[in-house]
Amino acid sequence: MSLEESVPIIDIAPLLLDADPYANAKNNDNQPKNDCIEQIKAAARDWGFFYISNHGISRELIATFRKDMDTFFHLSGTILDKIRRNEQNSRGYFDDELTKNKLDWKRCFDFGAQNGHLDEEGMDGMNQWPSKEEHEHDTFEFTMKEYFYKMEHLSETLLSALCQSLGMKPDSLKEDFEGNHTSYLRLNYYPKCPTPEENLAVHHHTDAGALTILYQDPNVTSLQVFKDDSWLYITPQEETFVINIGDMMQVWSNDVFKAPLHQVQANSDRERYSAPFFYNPAYKADVKPISVPVPVPVVGENCNFDEEVALYRTVNWGKFRGLRFAGDFADVGEEVQISHYRIHR
Repeated sequence: MSLEESVPIIDIAPLLLDADPYANAKNNDNQPKNDCIEQIKAAARDWGFFYISNHGISRELIATFRKDMDTFFHLSGTILDKIRRNEQNSRGYFDDELTKNKLDWKRCFDFGAQNGHLDEEGMDGMNQWPSKEEHEHDTFEFTMKEYFYKMEHLSETLLSALCQSLGMKPDSLKEDFEGNHTSYLRLNYYPKCPTPEENLAVHHHTDAGALTILYQDPNVTSLQVFKDDSWLYITPQEETFVINIGDMMQVWSNDVFKAPLHQVQANSDRERYSAPFFYNPAYKADVKPISVPVPVPVVGENCNFDEEVALYRTVNWGKFRGLRFAGDFADVGEEVQISHYRIHR
């Protein structure tokens, strides 16, 4: 079985139909939606990765987004340096990020949901944009914000489906996100690398937040997931996004879903673009396993039965994100991992 056959492409049109009150009023058949949720559950459990099709994002917006991304990364170094991020402001352009304390072969631009008004020690900072006088395509900021808005709503739909797949109410995690989620969009540009055997575009890691929606170039295959002791490519599929589970969803699900280890290979022949949208909760969110049974044998004087147990200590998202962010700039020793919060039984 090939990887493409293993990692499912899930048609999420039934989820979008369910979110449309007018369309839903005309269709009382919940089976397509239930089937879609079960497919998502199986993919999140078995792979932590899946593709989504019929996602509701127009071809026109994606094409404009891709064009403006390309234009941005070919601005002069002088212009990009004016909006460079730093330890006090996590938003902006950069080309010096560390993953697992190793320099990645990439250039990036980050902007986020909060734009500073929930700032915590520089983790948010202020969004920075190239001035319209310096950027020949003055649609850049507008396009990025429109795309961001679409990603927000698509993330809400997927989060609701994941909750339902765990037997919870669709809005079970709503309070951890609504109004003050700390999501951000990253534009990635991977230049040609003369020594790909010595470099990785992005070193191996798991994503820290709830879930990630990834746009990747349709003609360059570089993303890999680690499964069954092998690195396997996640090949771009036409008119899809790639979804992967993050650390916080692994905790919420009590290990039903796993945040997959993944990396990006450097390429000597072709440049590549990608854009992950990281859907993250509010900094105040205390993330812990919720309503998910994990049977373990419990033996006592008068009992011999299974008990539901939590596999993780509570993780405060703000503190966890802060520790991860510090490791982006400097070698701070061992990077914080969700495994550090696991309860060993």
